Amino acid sequence: MARSIIIGMGIGQLYKTVLENLGHEIVTVDTDTSKGATYDNLDKAILSEKPFDTAHVCTPNFTHFDIASKIAPHSKIVFIEKPGVADSNSWRQLLDSFDQTRFMMVKNNMWRAKIPELQYIAELAVKVNFNWINEDRVPNPGTWFTTKKLAFGGVSRDLTPHLLSLFISCNPYWKDYSLSSTTEKAKRWNLESLSRTDYGTVNKDGVYDVDDYCKLTYGEKWTLTANWKSDVADRRNIEFTMKDESVVVFQLGLCPEDAYQRMIKDAVDNIDNDDFWQIQRDQDIWIHKQIEKI
Repeated sequence: MARSIIIGMGIGQLYKTVLENLGHEIVTVDTDTSKGATYDNLDKAILSEKPFDTAHVCTPNFTHFDIASKIAPHSKIVFIEKPGVADSNSWRQLLDSFDQTRFMMVKNNMWRAKIPELQYIAELAVKVNFNWINEDRVPNPGTWFTTKKLAFGGVSRDLTPHLLSLFISCNPYWKDYSLSSTTEKAKRWNLESLSRTDYGTVNKDGVYDVDDYCKLTYGEKWTLTANWKSDVADRRNIEFTMKDESVVVFQLGLCPEDAYQRMIKDAVDNIDNDDFWQIQRDQDIWIHKQIEKI
Protein backbone atom coordinates (compact mmCIF):
# COMPACT_ATOMS: atom_id res chain seq x y z
CA MET A 1 0.00 0.00 0.00
CA ALA A 2 1.31 3.44 -0.95
CA ARG A 3 1.82 5.95 1.88
CA SER A 4 1.13 9.65 1.38
CA ILE A 5 1.42 12.81 3.44
CA ILE A 6 -0.75 15.88 2.89
CA ILE A 7 0.53 19.19 4.28
CA GLY A 8 -2.19 21.81 4.56
CA MET A 9 -5.81 20.76 4.99
CA GLY A 10 -7.57 23.45 3.01
CA ILE A 11 -7.40 22.15 -0.57
CA GLY A 12 -5.70 19.21 1.14
CA GLN A 13 -9.17 17.87 1.99
CA LEU A 14 -9.66 17.19 -1.71
CA TYR A 15 -6.37 15.28 -1.86
CA LYS A 16 -7.42 13.23 1.16
CA THR A 17 -10.53 12.06 -0.67
CA VAL A 18 -8.57 11.37 -3.86
CA LEU A 19 -5.86 9.41 -2.06
CA GLU A 20 -8.43 7.43 -0.10
CA ASN A 21 -10.03 6.43 -3.40
CA LEU A 22 -6.61 5.30 -4.61
CA GLY A 23 -6.20 3.16 -1.49
CA HIS A 24 -3.26 5.10 -0.04
CA GLU A 25 -2.40 5.15 3.64
CA ILE A 26 -2.61 8.85 4.55
CA VAL A 27 -0.92 11.13 7.07
CA THR A 28 -2.18 14.72 7.33
CA VAL A 29 -0.54 17.86 8.75
CA ASP A 30 -1.98 21.28 9.56
CA THR A 31 -0.96 23.83 12.17
CA ASP A 32 -4.65 24.69 12.63
CA THR A 33 -5.84 22.02 15.05
CA SER A 34 -9.47 22.63 14.07
CA LYS A 35 -8.72 21.00 10.71
CA GLY A 36 -8.46 17.61 12.42
CA ALA A 37 -5.12 16.64 10.88
CA THR A 38 -3.04 13.73 12.18
CA TYR A 39 -0.25 16.13 13.18
CA ASP A 40 -0.01 19.86 13.85
CA ASN A 41 3.70 19.93 13.05
CA LEU A 42 5.53 18.66 9.97
CA ASP A 43 8.70 17.76 11.88
CA LYS A 44 6.71 15.49 14.19
CA ALA A 45 5.03 13.82 11.22
CA ILE A 46 8.33 13.18 9.47
CA LEU A 47 9.93 11.80 12.61
CA SER A 48 7.08 9.40 13.30
CA GLU A 49 5.84 8.46 9.84
CA LYS A 50 8.62 8.66 7.21
CA PRO A 51 9.15 7.57 4.46
CA PHE A 52 6.35 8.42 2.01
CA ASP A 53 5.60 7.49 -1.57
CA THR A 54 3.93 10.83 -2.29
CA ALA A 55 3.83 14.19 -0.52
CA HIS A 56 1.30 16.91 -1.30
CA VAL A 57 2.19 20.53 -0.46
CA CYS A 58 -1.12 22.40 -0.10
CA THR A 59 -0.04 25.36 2.02
CA PRO A 60 0.13 29.11 1.21
CA ASN A 61 2.35 29.96 -1.76
CA PHE A 62 5.17 31.58 0.22
CA THR A 63 5.69 28.37 2.24
CA HIS A 64 5.92 25.98 -0.73
CA PHE A 65 9.69 26.06 -1.22
CA ASP A 66 10.62 25.51 2.42
CA ILE A 67 8.05 22.79 3.01
CA ALA A 68 8.94 20.98 -0.21
CA SER A 69 12.61 21.12 0.79
CA LYS A 70 11.81 19.66 4.20
CA ILE A 71 9.68 16.76 2.95
CA ALA A 72 11.70 15.95 -0.21
CA PRO A 73 14.33 13.74 1.50
CA HIS A 74 11.53 11.58 2.89
CA SER A 75 9.27 11.21 -0.15
CA LYS A 76 9.64 9.63 -3.57
CA ILE A 77 7.38 12.20 -5.23
CA VAL A 78 6.52 15.72 -4.09
CA PHE A 79 3.45 17.38 -5.62
CA ILE A 80 3.35 21.16 -5.13
CA GLU A 81 0.09 23.02 -5.57
CA LYS A 82 0.08 25.76 -8.19
CA PRO A 83 1.69 28.20 -8.68
CA GLY A 84 4.66 26.16 -7.57
CA VAL A 85 7.34 28.42 -6.08
CA ALA A 86 8.47 32.03 -6.50
CA ASP A 87 10.17 31.64 -9.90
CA SER A 88 11.73 29.20 -12.35
CA ASN A 89 15.17 29.48 -10.75
CA SER A 90 13.72 28.41 -7.39
CA TRP A 91 12.01 25.47 -9.09
CA ARG A 92 15.30 24.40 -10.67
CA GLN A 93 16.97 24.75 -7.28
CA LEU A 94 14.48 22.35 -5.75
CA LEU A 95 14.98 19.75 -8.46
CA ASP A 96 18.76 20.03 -8.42
CA SER A 97 19.05 19.99 -4.62
CA PHE A 98 17.01 16.79 -4.24
CA ASP A 99 17.89 14.82 -7.35
CA GLN A 100 16.65 11.54 -5.82
CA THR A 101 13.14 12.94 -5.46
CA ARG A 102 10.61 13.55 -8.22
CA PHE A 103 8.76 16.90 -8.27
CA MET A 104 5.59 17.96 -10.04
CA MET A 105 3.69 21.21 -9.93
CA VAL A 106 0.05 20.13 -9.75
CA LYS A 107 -1.30 20.15 -13.32
CA ASN A 108 -4.47 18.16 -12.71
CA ASN A 109 -6.29 19.65 -15.71
CA MET A 110 -3.87 17.82 -18.02
CA TRP A 111 -5.36 14.54 -16.81
CA ARG A 112 -8.97 15.35 -17.68
CA ALA A 113 -10.61 12.44 -19.49
CA LYS A 114 -11.51 14.57 -22.53
CA ILE A 115 -8.00 15.86 -23.27
CA PRO A 116 -7.65 13.75 -26.47
CA GLU A 117 -10.94 15.22 -27.75
CA LEU A 118 -9.79 18.75 -26.92
CA GLN A 119 -6.48 18.16 -28.70
CA TYR A 120 -8.35 17.06 -31.84
CA ILE A 121 -10.66 20.09 -31.84
CA ALA A 122 -7.79 22.49 -31.13
CA GLU A 123 -5.84 21.17 -34.13
CA LEU A 124 -8.77 21.99 -36.42
CA ALA A 125 -9.59 25.36 -34.84
CA VAL A 126 -8.32 28.71 -36.11
CA LYS A 127 -8.65 30.36 -32.70
CA VAL A 128 -8.72 28.95 -29.17
CA ASN A 129 -9.77 30.96 -26.09
CA PHE A 130 -9.17 29.50 -22.64
CA ASN A 131 -11.36 31.31 -20.10
CA TRP A 132 -11.46 31.17 -16.31
CA ILE A 133 -13.59 34.22 -15.60
CA ASN A 134 -15.41 34.54 -12.28
CA GLU A 135 -18.27 36.87 -11.51
CA ASP A 136 -16.99 37.51 -7.99
CA ARG A 137 -14.49 35.05 -6.58
CA VAL A 138 -11.53 36.95 -5.14
CA PRO A 139 -10.05 34.45 -2.65
CA ASN A 140 -10.14 35.76 0.93
CA PRO A 141 -9.32 39.41 0.09
CA GLY A 142 -6.93 40.97 2.58
CA THR A 143 -5.17 37.71 3.47
CA TRP A 144 -2.00 36.16 2.03
CA PHE A 145 -3.93 35.46 -1.19
CA THR A 146 -3.95 39.17 -2.04
CA THR A 147 -0.54 40.07 -0.58
CA LYS A 148 2.06 40.01 -3.33
CA LYS A 149 5.08 39.14 -1.19
CA LEU A 150 3.20 36.08 0.12
CA ALA A 151 1.29 34.97 -2.99
CA PHE A 152 3.91 36.19 -5.56
CA GLY A 153 1.04 37.78 -7.49
CA GLY A 154 -2.70 37.38 -7.82
CA VAL A 155 -4.90 35.73 -10.41
CA SER A 156 -1.86 35.24 -12.64
CA ARG A 157 -0.51 32.84 -10.00
CA ASP A 158 -3.84 31.41 -8.88
CA LEU A 159 -5.71 30.58 -12.10
CA THR A 160 -3.31 31.13 -15.00
CA PRO A 161 -1.34 27.91 -14.26
CA HIS A 162 -4.54 25.93 -14.89
CA LEU A 163 -4.98 27.61 -18.27
CA LEU A 164 -1.31 27.20 -19.19
CA SER A 165 -1.48 23.47 -18.46
CA LEU A 166 -4.51 23.21 -20.76
CA PHE A 167 -2.66 25.24 -23.40
CA ILE A 168 0.21 22.71 -23.22
CA SER A 169 -2.28 19.85 -23.52
CA CYS A 170 -3.94 21.31 -26.60
CA ASN A 171 -0.83 22.58 -28.40
CA PRO A 172 1.96 20.07 -29.19
CA TYR A 173 4.25 23.00 -30.12
CA TRP A 174 3.85 24.86 -26.82
CA LYS A 175 7.61 25.07 -26.29
CA ASP A 176 7.99 27.18 -29.43
CA TYR A 177 5.54 29.88 -28.31
CA SER A 178 6.34 33.22 -26.71
CA LEU A 179 3.97 35.71 -25.14
CA SER A 180 2.62 38.35 -27.52
CA SER A 181 2.70 42.09 -26.90
CA THR A 182 -1.06 42.06 -26.29
CA THR A 183 -0.53 40.19 -23.01
CA GLU A 184 -1.77 42.25 -20.05
CA LYS A 185 -2.15 42.10 -16.29
CA ALA A 186 -4.12 44.51 -14.10
CA LYS A 187 -5.24 45.33 -10.58
CA ARG A 188 -8.80 46.48 -11.10
CA TRP A 189 -10.14 46.25 -7.55
CA ASN A 190 -9.15 47.10 -3.99
CA LEU A 191 -10.43 46.22 -0.54
CA GLU A 192 -12.66 49.29 -0.43
CA SER A 193 -14.46 48.19 -3.60
CA LEU A 194 -14.98 44.62 -2.37
CA SER A 195 -18.04 44.23 -0.20
CA ARG A 196 -18.29 40.47 -0.63
CA THR A 197 -16.77 37.50 -2.40
CA ASP A 198 -17.99 34.00 -3.19
CA TYR A 199 -14.68 32.64 -1.89
CA GLY A 200 -14.04 33.44 1.77
CA THR A 201 -14.42 36.76 3.56
CA VAL A 202 -13.08 40.28 3.09
CA ASN A 203 -10.54 41.56 5.63
CA LYS A 204 -10.80 45.33 5.26
CA ASP A 205 -7.66 45.79 7.38
CA GLY A 206 -5.56 43.52 5.16
CA VAL A 207 -3.53 43.99 1.98
CA TYR A 208 -4.62 43.95 -1.67
CA ASP A 209 -1.66 44.64 -3.95
CA VAL A 210 -1.99 41.88 -6.56
CA ASP A 211 -3.32 41.50 -10.08
CA ASP A 212 -6.94 40.34 -10.37
CA TYR A 213 -7.14 40.24 -14.20
CA CYS A 214 -4.73 38.59 -16.59
CA LYS A 215 -4.84 37.92 -20.33
CA LEU A 216 -2.09 35.97 -22.09
CA THR A 217 -1.84 35.87 -25.88
CA TYR A 218 0.25 33.47 -27.97
CA GLY A 219 0.31 34.35 -31.64
CA GLU A 220 -2.91 34.79 -33.58
CA LYS A 221 -4.57 31.64 -32.31
CA TRP A 222 -4.27 31.27 -28.54
CA THR A 223 -5.70 33.48 -25.78
CA LEU A 224 -5.84 32.70 -22.04
CA THR A 225 -7.96 34.93 -19.79
CA ALA A 226 -8.18 34.70 -16.00
CA ASN A 227 -10.31 37.05 -13.91
CA TRP A 228 -11.22 36.89 -10.22
CA LYS A 229 -13.99 39.50 -10.39
CA SER A 230 -15.73 40.51 -13.59
CA ASP A 231 -19.27 41.50 -12.54
CA VAL A 232 -20.60 39.26 -15.30
CA ALA A 233 -21.66 35.63 -15.22
CA ASP A 234 -18.98 33.00 -14.65
CA ARG A 235 -17.33 31.79 -17.84
CA ARG A 236 -15.00 28.85 -17.30
CA ASN A 237 -14.60 27.20 -20.67
CA ILE A 238 -12.58 26.68 -23.81
CA GLU A 239 -13.95 28.32 -26.95
CA PHE A 240 -12.78 26.85 -30.26
CA THR A 241 -13.48 28.97 -33.34
CA MET A 242 -13.51 26.79 -36.44
CA LYS A 243 -12.72 27.63 -40.08
CA ASP A 244 -16.41 28.09 -40.90
CA GLU A 245 -16.64 30.60 -37.99
CA SER A 246 -18.72 28.22 -35.87
CA VAL A 247 -17.73 28.01 -32.19
CA VAL A 248 -17.35 24.81 -30.21
CA VAL A 249 -17.50 25.37 -26.45
CA PHE A 250 -16.13 22.99 -23.82
CA GLN A 251 -17.27 23.78 -20.28
CA LEU A 252 -14.49 23.42 -17.73
CA GLY A 253 -16.14 23.76 -14.36
CA LEU A 254 -14.10 22.50 -11.42
CA CYS A 255 -11.62 19.81 -12.34
CA PRO A 256 -13.11 16.38 -11.53
CA GLU A 257 -11.53 14.25 -8.81
CA ASP A 258 -10.77 11.45 -11.25
CA ALA A 259 -8.30 13.77 -13.03
CA TYR A 260 -6.39 14.15 -9.76
CA GLN A 261 -6.46 10.39 -9.34
CA ARG A 262 -5.05 9.81 -12.82
CA MET A 263 -2.34 12.41 -12.24
CA ILE A 264 -1.16 10.81 -9.00
CA LYS A 265 -1.43 7.24 -10.30
CA ASP A 266 0.43 8.15 -13.49
CA ALA A 267 3.24 9.73 -11.47
CA VAL A 268 3.53 6.73 -9.13
CA ASP A 269 3.45 4.27 -12.03
CA ASN A 270 6.22 6.23 -13.78
CA ILE A 271 8.46 6.73 -10.75
CA ASP A 272 11.45 5.19 -12.58
CA ASN A 273 10.66 6.64 -16.01
CA ASP A 274 13.19 9.45 -16.53
CA ASP A 275 11.52 10.54 -19.78
CA PHE A 276 8.22 11.12 -17.97
CA TRP A 277 9.92 13.30 -15.35
CA GLN A 278 11.92 15.24 -17.91
CA ILE A 279 8.61 16.20 -19.51
CA GLN A 280 7.29 17.35 -16.12
CA ARG A 281 10.45 19.38 -15.52
CA ASP A 282 10.19 21.08 -18.92
CA GLN A 283 6.50 21.89 -18.47
CA ASP A 284 6.83 23.15 -14.92
CA ILE A 285 9.77 25.42 -15.69
CA TRP A 286 7.99 26.77 -18.79
CA ILE A 287 4.84 27.57 -16.80
CA HIS A 288 6.91 29.36 -14.16
CA LYS A 289 8.65 31.37 -16.88
CA GLN A 290 5.37 32.46 -18.50
CA ILE A 291 4.12 33.89 -15.23
CA GLU A 292 7.43 35.64 -14.60
CA LYS A 293 7.15 37.47 -17.93
CA ILE A 294 3.80 39.16 -17.33
